[in-house]
Amino acid sequence: MQNPKAKMDELKSKVMDLLHKQTNRQMKIPAMGFSDYFIQTVTAETSPSQEADEADSSSPGADQSNAQKSDQEILESIEQCYYNPDSNPQLYELKKVLNDGIDNELIEVTIAQLRTQQKVLTKQVLQNILEQRNACSSEFASINETQKKLEESLWTCQKARSYLNFARTNLTTTSLEILASYRKREVLKEVLDTLVAIKKLRTTDVEVQKLLADHNYSAAIGLLLQCKSSAEAYMHFNSVQSLSKKLQETMLLMEFQLDTVLNEMVLGFDARKYAKLQEAYKLANKSLMAMDQLHINYISAIHSSVNAVLRGFSEPGQDDQAKPLYEQLCEQLAVEKLLPCLISLCKTFWTILASYYQVVMWHNNYKLYGQDEEDSPDIYIQQKLKKGQSRVWNDILTKVCLFLQAAKLTGLKYDQFIQLLSVVQRLKKVGLEFCGEQSEKLIETMQQQSEEFFRRYHISCVEEICLFLDNESWTSVDSFAHILQLPEFRSVRHTLRRHKSPTAALLASSNNSPISNNNCDELVSVHSQDGGSSIYGSYGYFLRFSEKSSPFDGGLDAAMLEEDILSGIVDEASCYFSEESDDEQKSLQSKEFDDASNQLLVNSTALNVLRCIGRYLQMCKLLHCISPKIVTCMLELIDFYVYAVHEIFGRDALVATENLYTPQLENRLRALEANVLPQIKLWPLNFSSLANNELANPDTLYGLSQRIVAVEAGRSMLQQFHILQYYLNHLLPVAKRPLLTSYLEYSDYMLDLAKPVYTCVTSRVIDLSAILAQMAKVKWDVNHVIHQHSSYSDVLNRNIQSFAMCLEEIAKEVPVPSKHVWNSMAHVATHLLVEGFSNVKKCSAGGRALMQLDFANFMSFLELISNQKYPKHRSYVDVFIKTYYFAPEQFEQWIEQQRQGDEYSSKQLSSLIQCICVSDKRTRQRLLQLLDGASANGFATTPTTTPQKSNPGSRSTPGSNLSSVI
Repeated sequence: MQNPKAKMDELKSKVMDLLHKQTNRQMKIPAMGFSDYFIQTVTAETSPSQEADEADSSSPGADQSNAQKSDQEILESIEQCYYNPDSNPQLYELKKVLNDGIDNELIEVTIAQLRTQQKVLTKQVLQNILEQRNACSSEFASINETQKKLEESLWTCQKARSYLNFARTNLTTTSLEILASYRKREVLKEVLDTLVAIKKLRTTDVEVQKLLADHNYSAAIGLLLQCKSSAEAYMHFNSVQSLSKKLQETMLLMEFQLDTVLNEMVLGFDARKYAKLQEAYKLANKSLMAMDQLHINYISAIHSSVNAVLRGFSEPGQDDQAKPLYEQLCEQLAVEKLLPCLISLCKTFWTILASYYQVVMWHNNYKLYGQDEEDSPDIYIQQKLKKGQSRVWNDILTKVCLFLQAAKLTGLKYDQFIQLLSVVQRLKKVGLEFCGEQSEKLIETMQQQSEEFFRRYHISCVEEICLFLDNESWTSVDSFAHILQLPEFRSVRHTLRRHKSPTAALLASSNNSPISNNNCDELVSVHSQDGGSSIYGSYGYFLRFSEKSSPFDGGLDAAMLEEDILSGIVDEASCYFSEESDDEQKSLQSKEFDDASNQLLVNSTALNVLRCIGRYLQMCKLLHCISPKIVTCMLELIDFYVYAVHEIFGRDALVATENLYTPQLENRLRALEANVLPQIKLWPLNFSSLANNELANPDTLYGLSQRIVAVEAGRSMLQQFHILQYYLNHLLPVAKRPLLTSYLEYSDYMLDLAKPVYTCVTSRVIDLSAILAQMAKVKWDVNHVIHQHSSYSDVLNRNIQSFAMCLEEIAKEVPVPSKHVWNSMAHVATHLLVEGFSNVKKCSAGGRALMQLDFANFMSFLELISNQKYPKHRSYVDVFIKTYYFAPEQFEQWIEQQRQGDEYSSKQLSSLIQCICVSDKRTRQRLLQLLDGASANGFATTPTTTPQKSNPGSRSTPGSNLSSVI
């Protein structure tokens, strides 16, 4: 086995020979993937000794296996240790071969394998060398070129060095002279710059004052800072040290002046001046401190301005040296100065808020530092301003609430209080737009003041109605057809049109209305300039007004109220419409309300009640929070009118009228008597003149026309109030709506009142005592049937005929409600007959037939002359007469039924029992005991809970027992 190192040296020598001979002869380049042919051709050039060694050492098996492998596989089969320069391949091969002892065959195979790997590796190296021949040639060429250039550069450097050596030798003296002159010039320039800087420092104060006069604060700050930094470089001069102190004082004075100008921004914002201020504070690195100072200025301005405004409205005789508190100033204000003072306060507050709002907008639009990081000063300023909005508004809110609580608002008139509500509402809207707060404290304060004011105002309205009642002539007012004719309802005519039907009211209530949701945030309606009629209606106050003008400018007079405040509540269902002419109003009324063309019968008192209701309606939509209280007071006004009519016209009947009162009517009269009357100083009124004249005059049917006007005016009033039902439901919270609904469901309110009122007339038209006396003289125990009615029936018919003639005369003056008047007459007459029949001690079958004949004669005449039927009253008398024909068991059952009701009195039933059971003492005693037991258990037919305790104007006849007629 040959030495591998020697073989490698031999391979290197061959490679070098090939490189030297490549120019003289052509060399065949072996291809990759050598076949056996190429292997034999290349190896043919090896030495004979090597061939002999290879021939001896190779075996046929190894040659066969190597021939089957490609060159790439052979290269890959070379172990990794041959590539490692630190390894010892000889020792590695020996250990591998001799590891298991001496094996000749293994040694021969290994030798053959190594030779094959050497051959393939040699061929591969040779091929790579040949492939890189051109690259090697070009690289040698570039090396030669580089060497040539290096020689040229060396020559150039040597030449330059020789020239520099010559210049250094000949030009040294001249260069030193030039450098000395340059140094002197630089020193002189430095001295000149120092003198110029000191001169500038001395003139800085004058320039700063000029810049401040031109409001160029940033330039003044910049100049001072520049001079201050310049002075630090010359502090070794004594004059500069004194100038530095003066500059420091000037800086402090300018900062004080900047604070003064910043304070002026509170009451008069100037965007250009404010921008210069902010730029100056930025240069002074005091932007954050300036923002804190600005908030302090706003708070101070609020407290100082309110005191100044209140002192301007205080009495001139007060001691100026004494400084009363804010609450004391509010308490000392005169009533007539409350509204002007509040408007002035709101204008002052608006100036402050508008200035603050413009400051916020300025910082939103302009960035001082131009940074978007979280710790940027601009972010801090915006957050500071946002928090300051709530603080400024809360301070203003506190001042306004103290003013409203301390001032004597209850002394204001109705129009003045409405104006005050408008001012407060606009202030609340300003706060909502300013910082997004609902001002609940202001709403609560205004609600308390409104409740107290309305309580007093309601009492004054009731007393006003008392004055109308005291001077009422009880005559009809001409040309009244609808409540929209009244000025108090003019502002809500379109609203009533929208709420005429339940469907429209439901749709309006579902439109996110603040009232339907029982939200107390809205106190009053919006200003007319807030509505859709204004081109600015969709914009806020801060875009439409500046600090020089405000939403509180202009007088809040009555004309403004009519077209502004009372324009409708905030929701779409009650929006404001422009005023039309009278012809357009009449046309609108005739189209929207079908009953407007029919003239209604009202008197001045009922008309005034409707006008009060109109004012209440205005307050109801202005004061949503107390709308249930206001609606309750509306109903009290109606009940008070009904109570007054009852007291004037329903207490002079000659007969007892307790059974005429329904439970609902009685409850309402008693509730008003307990809740309202104790608060009225003018009640009771003196109606003796009316009672002694018109109501006692038989020629006028005892004031029947006045009674008709009183009752029908109440009916008309209720009819018109029904028009407001759906709109009032819209204003009321959902939980309070059943109160109004249950009140209006009592549709027979005035008809029930008409019964005792008309009975006071009909009970006097018939001579009750005379008729009863004549009936007592009739012989009812006759043994035969009489075909001629009794004489008292003719007297009764003549009274009815006379009454009908008088009604015809009265009908020429006022419309007569014939149905109700005649029904009252039938009621009195039939009860009179039953009373007369009950007084009969003995009655035969002929007497009972006579009773039926007399009653049939009367009823036929009454129905003929009144052109009406009275089945209820006919049945009332028929049943009483037919009881004479009942069997004992049936009669006892009938008595048992009657004792449970109040159709007949106990005295009438007792007389009837004695008359029918005159011969049956046991049955009579049993039935009387049964009747007495019913009376003892509280089944008395005459209730004692009616409002009518006594009838001081009634007349009684001895022995007639008129109190039991009805």
